[in-house]
Amino acid sequence: MSLVGHVTQLFRYPIKSVGGEALTQVQVDARGLTGDRWWAVEDEDGKFGSGKSTRRFRRMDGLLEFRAALADGEAEPALTLPSGETHPATSPQATAALRESTGRIVKVTPEREISHFDEGAIHLLTTSALAWLGEAHRAPVPAEHFRPNILLDTGSAPEHLEESWLGQHLAIGDDLIITVVAPMPRCVMVNLAQPGIPADDSVLKSISTLHPDVCFGVLAHVARPGHLRLGDSARIL
Repeated sequence: MSLVGHVTQLFRYPIKSVGGEALTQVQVDARGLTGDRWWAVEDEDGKFGSGKSTRRFRRMDGLLEFRAALADGEAEPALTLPSGETHPATSPQATAALRESTGRIVKVTPEREISHFDEGAIHLLTTSALAWLGEAHRAPVPAEHFRPNILLDTGSAPEHLEESWLGQHLAIGDDLIITVVAPMPRCVMVNLAQPGIPADDSVLKSISTLHPDVCFGVLAHVARPGHLRLGDSARIL
């Protein structure tokens, strides 16, 4: 097994396209990180809030002004509103704030028959890729712009080495194994402001100068469930 890095940040997004939470550890099952994107903001047409519009999803501006967190043992996430107040995600207060922000009749609903994931269950990014982008962008770009689940510290490894892992298994920690399946395509969502991070209209443009398909980071599926912790080593099998 070849050591490629260590887990330096972990993120979960309990509600799709809403700000998420930093974690120190999390269980990963066959679906992905427990509770990750299990909920979504659903409108009156049955479409789910996203950064872009597709057959199932509808772009809803304003969702990144909110932040969701899922406490152990809780049945639903807590939603922090732009005002700073925190309420259960399905509460009248949270629902009213989401409707005001999106201008639509929406509510937070749990996943049903079809996954809320756009592409893969896990989104992985490396510090090497961030450094590569920072050089092209002429300024550091925080990992949070890209909403990864796992940020690996890959030291001085070159550029976007994660794309060299496509089709390979990555063992992380004691028991988790993921399969890297595809580059992560990017959209205008990477430019948007998030709590604590200002908007930057040129992030997507900088990515496009580096990658012909405007991809950044990689998507992965779970090959063997396990526990994930900060500091865990990552090895190519």
